[in-house]
Amino acid sequence: MADIVSERYALSLYEVAQGEAKDKEYLDQFNAVCDVFRLQPDFLKVLTTPSIGKEDKQKVLKTVFEGRIEPYLLNFLMLITEKGRVGLIFGMAEAYKEMYYFDHDIVEVRAVTAAPMSEALTEKLRDKMCAVTGKEVVLNTSVDQSLLGGIVVKVNNKQFDTSLRTRLSELARQLTNTIA
Repeated sequence: MADIVSERYALSLYEVAQGEAKDKEYLDQFNAVCDVFRLQPDFLKVLTTPSIGKEDKQKVLKTVFEGRIEPYLLNFLMLITEKGRVGLIFGMAEAYKEMYYFDHDIVEVRAVTAAPMSEALTEKLRDKMCAVTGKEVVLNTSVDQSLLGGIVVKVNNKQFDTSLRTRLSELARQLTNTIA
């Protein structure tokens, strides 16, 4: 969850995006910008270094992003760099995404399995979660071999754990309580 500063900056960008009817485009581009910063952490470090002038930082932003992202998003990046808030960009992007998902009845679901799921099983899980939540589902899957089998599904603040690891732990706890 983003902090209050990140949420306020994200809200201002979100309102501009809605005014232009480009909230989805801004979301995609904002995520792409964050991906650049994740792949090139030195780039973000340059933008957060106090000894580098604000004008130089803004020139770098223009060179890298101008013509590739919406002009208001570029202005937003230049503003948060000028205000010394660019280090909060990941929280801002998360807050923007949460606003977009809320307004469009989208829920993010994370599914962790012991082995990769087939495309058919992934679609079946997505359909089931759509039925359960009544919302469009963005399904993120990952693999954790330590689960041994089964699945762990996280929706909002709820977790449904049917993994073999958890079931074996519960069984061991029950046996320990019975013996003790």
